[in-house]
Amino acid sequence: MEVMNMDEIFKGIGRNLTNYEFRPQQIQMAKAVEEAILSNRHLLVEAGTGVGKSLAYLIPFIKWCVRNNKKVVISTYTKTLQEQLIKKDLPFLRGVLNLDFRFALCLGGRNYLCLRRFNQGFSYELFEEEREVKEIMRINKWQKRTDTGLRSELDFEPGESIWSKICRESELCLGKKCLYRKNCFYNKARLAEYRSHILVTNHHLYFANLISGGRVLPKFDAVVFDEAHTLEDIATSYLGIEVSNFKIKYFFDSILNPQTGKGFLLRIRSLNRKKAGDVEKRLDEARVSAQDFFSGIISKFGEDSKVLRIRTKNFIFNHLREPLLGLTSELAELLKDVKGEEDRIEIKSFISRGKEINSGLSAIINMSLDGYVYWIEILDRPRRPRYSLCAAPVDISSEFKDKVLNKVRPIIFTSATLSTNGNFGFKKRGLGIEGANEFLLGSPFDYRKNALLYIPETMPDPSTEFELYRKEVIEEIKRILSIMKGRTFVLFTSFKMMDAVFNVLKKNSVGLNILRQGDAPRYKLLEKFKSRRNCVLLGTSTFWQGIDVPGKALECVIITKLPFAVPDDPIVEAKMELLQSQNKNPFIHYSLPQAIIMLRQGFGRLIRRKDDIGMVSILDPRIKTRYYGRSFLDALPECQKAGRLEQVQEFFRKGG
Repeated sequence: MEVMNMDEIFKGIGRNLTNYEFRPQQIQMAKAVEEAILSNRHLLVEAGTGVGKSLAYLIPFIKWCVRNNKKVVISTYTKTLQEQLIKKDLPFLRGVLNLDFRFALCLGGRNYLCLRRFNQGFSYELFEEEREVKEIMRINKWQKRTDTGLRSELDFEPGESIWSKICRESELCLGKKCLYRKNCFYNKARLAEYRSHILVTNHHLYFANLISGGRVLPKFDAVVFDEAHTLEDIATSYLGIEVSNFKIKYFFDSILNPQTGKGFLLRIRSLNRKKAGDVEKRLDEARVSAQDFFSGIISKFGEDSKVLRIRTKNFIFNHLREPLLGLTSELAELLKDVKGEEDRIEIKSFISRGKEINSGLSAIINMSLDGYVYWIEILDRPRRPRYSLCAAPVDISSEFKDKVLNKVRPIIFTSATLSTNGNFGFKKRGLGIEGANEFLLGSPFDYRKNALLYIPETMPDPSTEFELYRKEVIEEIKRILSIMKGRTFVLFTSFKMMDAVFNVLKKNSVGLNILRQGDAPRYKLLEKFKSRRNCVLLGTSTFWQGIDVPGKALECVIITKLPFAVPDDPIVEAKMELLQSQNKNPFIHYSLPQAIIMLRQGFGRLIRRKDDIGMVSILDPRIKTRYYGRSFLDALPECQKAGRLEQVQEFFRKGG
């Protein structure tokens, strides 16, 4: 591939893009990506907010793909960035680059309506509740006019119970034997993917493809992991196991729901009443065993919400093992007599799911997977408590290296927050990256002029005086809001603290619209926040990252506490134990760098455009009083400093 003249290309972009700002960092990044492609080497590149990293990696990869008939996967963490790439960046580049390239958004099959299952549901009257009937009638009208069959295009949010009955499920797909194959929405999307050079997806689907052996995405030649700071956590969850009472109930009810009488066996009874009866008998036995199993969980661990590490094998008797074996065996007998392809594939799916639940339970109870951490989660909710047994690898670096880094190159890892203390060591260790190119790029924004860092001169220490600290945090937030009159994110590290502050602010904040994470879907909260200037939004980890609110809607971010990972979280605890066993300091090698990256993410919510101004307030005094505080401060952009609210008022009075 001949070297591109990046300076000329970006000059051309400037002539075609309204309000385009020349950013030398963007051209530097594009050249670094091009060098990684030419040398066939992996690249880690940190690009501060405002660099415009998506164009910087898209341009060299588009040329490479077109000239060499290659495919590249662009994998993101957030839906917001996916939409930016698909609806804005890629259409724009197709208009200004003299290159004929194609792109597609790759989504999981469950996002698509399955016409066969939809019509089958009508035939067997699987929709019993009044709400479900109303929803299915709306979906019926929509499916006649939609071109994509995507759930996201519905003008309402269908319930999970109904969508699960009509969406595309890989295990239930008839493929070439399906009568609806020519009109299949998923098939049409897949054809577009196979014809495309650029495949835009998310980290979750990337790892789902990895686990499936490559059956989810077309074969590709290179990868860009944007928002790569989240990769290790997502990879860990996909390589883990979870078995819950919800998962088991859903599996049983799909075969036959005892409350409604609906389910797969409703169809089979007319074909073979005796064998359907045998399956139902085994199903009833399995249900009773599941009740015994989770009753044992309750008696041993209680019903209150908690997360508990499992450290001993056979911590509970597996009542479900034999009944699940019996159920899958009876389903296998039923399979011998069923002729219809639809029924056969559904039975095979039930057998596979039953075996997966059984093997997952066995692996967790016997603690049979080396290098894994095991735990149980109990969520006490009215009417529907949730009990989950979980396992996850403690260190994914070798598996990530083997299954990702060694399988495709180049891979570009990029984010506004990949480094700590000016290097990539923390992320490289976590993902097993060796011998990659590295590039650190700052933000083109003028933080010294536009941003204020406010750290109150005196605050109680949360690690030694938590109750006093909590009270003072509430008072300080009230004082800040009296200045801001809204336009504020308040970021927390725990739901408990968030709820405590919410309850006080709701009673005492006249004229402010106090929004709280969990009270509505995230996108609805953000829509309301952006449309009203008197809004204050309270959130935990999900609002620290991937949120883009430019302009005057957001001019203040309050960080209540330094975002150290919860030390008794099973995965965190196990990672720290592993480091101790290697004679490494867990705080220095894990807790501190992880918290620094998270703090930088929270700080990054503030300035999203060149002309944005605002304040970040950190209410945790440890950033000034502890030896590690300097590491946090050094990781933030250089900006104005304040310790008193009078200075905050002066900053906003002057307009930054």
